[in-house]
Amino acid sequence: MLSNPDDEDPEAVRRAIHRRSEKLKQQELERAFNRLTARSDLTQEQKEILTQMASEIVDGILATPDSMLECASESDGISVQTAIELFDPNR
Repeated sequence: MLSNPDDEDPEAVRRAIHRRSEKLKQQELERAFNRLTARSDLTQEQKEILTQMASEIVDGILATPDSMLECASESDGISVQTAIELFDPNR
C-alpha cells in the first residue's frame, strides 16, 4: 500500500504493486490448495509446481509496468499515475 495515495515516486509505486500482487497470489494459492486438498491429497511437489506457476504468471503480468516504472522519473507523473490506476496498489 502506498503511504501517500498521491505519491508519484516510481519505486514506491512499484513496491506497492508488488506487495499487493504477492498478497493476491498467496490468497489465491491458499484457496486453490484448499479446494484441491478437499478432493484428494495434494503432494508437496504439486504445491511447489502451482506456486511456481503462480509466481511466473504474476511476474509476466508485472513485467510491463515494472519496466515502465523503472524508466519513469518522478517528473513523469503520467506513467506513474497510469500504473496506479491500472494496478490500484491501495486496494
